[in-house]
Amino acid sequence: MNEFYAQHLQRIRAATVDRLKLSDLPKWVERETRINGRPFRFRDHEYQERIMGDDSREVVIRKCSQVGISEMSIRMALGLVSLMDAYSVIYTFPTATFASTYVKTRVDPVIEGSPFLRGAISNSVDSSEVKQVGHNFLYFKGAQAGTAAISVSCDHLIHDEVDFSDATILGQYQSRLTHSPYKRKTKLSTPTVPDGPIDFAFKHSRRHWLFVKCHCCGHSFVPDYYEHVKIPGYDDLLVKITKDNLHKVRWEEAVLLCPHCGKAPSLQPEHREWVCENPSENYLAVGYQVSPFDAPNLITTPYLVEASTQYDRVVDFQNFNLGIPAQDAENGFTEEDLNSMRLPAASGGTTHVIGIDLGLMCHIMVGYLASDLTLVVVHRERVPLSKFRERYFALSALYRVTIKVSDIQPYTDLIMDLSMSDLNLFGASYVTRAGMDVYEVKQRETDPDNAIAGVRQVAINRNALFDKILAEARSGRIKVVEGQEWDLFKAHLTDMKRASATLRNGEFTSMWQKSAKGKDHYHHALGYLWVAAQMRGLASGALAHRASMVTKFRLKQKQHG
Repeated sequence: MNEFYAQHLQRIRAATVDRLKLSDLPKWVERETRINGRPFRFRDHEYQERIMGDDSREVVIRKCSQVGISEMSIRMALGLVSLMDAYSVIYTFPTATFASTYVKTRVDPVIEGSPFLRGAISNSVDSSEVKQVGHNFLYFKGAQAGTAAISVSCDHLIHDEVDFSDATILGQYQSRLTHSPYKRKTKLSTPTVPDGPIDFAFKHSRRHWLFVKCHCCGHSFVPDYYEHVKIPGYDDLLVKITKDNLHKVRWEEAVLLCPHCGKAPSLQPEHREWVCENPSENYLAVGYQVSPFDAPNLITTPYLVEASTQYDRVVDFQNFNLGIPAQDAENGFTEEDLNSMRLPAASGGTTHVIGIDLGLMCHIMVGYLASDLTLVVVHRERVPLSKFRERYFALSALYRVTIKVSDIQPYTDLIMDLSMSDLNLFGASYVTRAGMDVYEVKQRETDPDNAIAGVRQVAINRNALFDKILAEARSGRIKVVEGQEWDLFKAHLTDMKRASATLRNGEFTSMWQKSAKGKDHYHHALGYLWVAAQMRGLASGALAHRASMVTKFRLKQKQHG
């Protein structure tokens, strides 16, 4: 039988085969997919079978890297659209580029290696963005600012690398589940900071840990790198082992020891058991913590010790190799940073600028650039939306404000209306892009003869802006008068954290994420204020005879992301 007819019969089989249950996914993956030309097996990844077969509405996986979770989730997605009836899946990655690369290098080879999938995938709907199996669809999309959730419904959202995806965009995908009878979600990611997206989701789940029962004494425990790994002849903290002194310790003899009997327990699957930490708590989601000790035949204890010395930052080892949340000064503002920004009072500054974070409670900041180009914040306040206009004009007059920059969401009509009478007000919107541009201004005068409306707006590269604000503050070029609500201001600046990583396709990403509390408004207002200060030369009158212009500000230093 030739290939064409073989695939045709396979598609008929895919459309008519008796459907299995969600809990049968592991069986389907072993039966229908291959790896290196051989049937897929869970050997050396035995812990995955429990996770893949979990049919809970929501599953959260907080994981270390290189333990096969993403490989598992891809096979799971392909299995879902193959064995379920009327079931479509949206699989998201941090960026569209990441999605496209991953499909070509990881998903397509799985399909090509499976006779069933080769025949089941529709020839007419088979791209790096969508694949059709019978009446089901599997979509691959990015989750970044500027990428709107596609207007198709689905039954299952799988969010890969949650901590490096835009939380707002992930939230938009939620609406795709509205009409589904299943409404299932799976979130997986290496963690970044404590209370980051995947850590918060894991904490708010019924948390499962893979316990080991020591075959020597019967004691059960969760392996911990810093608590249970021992090196003969080394009694200091493991965190103190670096590239410079690794050769002085017997790291190749490192071993994980039982905290009860002090002997080396077997980490093999017959001695492992998933245990729920909080079975009485009524969380919808089921969570799984995956550590390097859960794949002991692939990741050895000596390897972990050696790997810990390969990072410039200890937290990167903790995040990626151990799968635990951790942070340091590179993740955001510290107490020391905030104290160094504080001023008891300020003098000088004849003209000022304003930054506004709009909302039901608007956050306004006023400042000026000193002669040495230090941004000095002299005033901040919270204003109910109902009184925003009154305070906006009062502060503009009081401080002789030139440029004002305000976000335009969610009250675009308000900013559009104000900008018609105030030629120095610029509406701001966030974008996410690679490169060194922090912001881009578009200014166009009204031309009634040609029916062209005036425009004054600024597109701000969100992550680059917050990187810049942190760098400016640490360089002493942002000062803030202590004044009212100092503690609230500090809380807002420490709410957002920066996660940076090289993703599995080699793409670098730097992402600022707010906490689940979402109290970061003064941080945004400070960013808008800084942009307004850089734009001070654009005050009305300076460009009266120009129809349009675009101004770009570029960082003078190397900019990640």
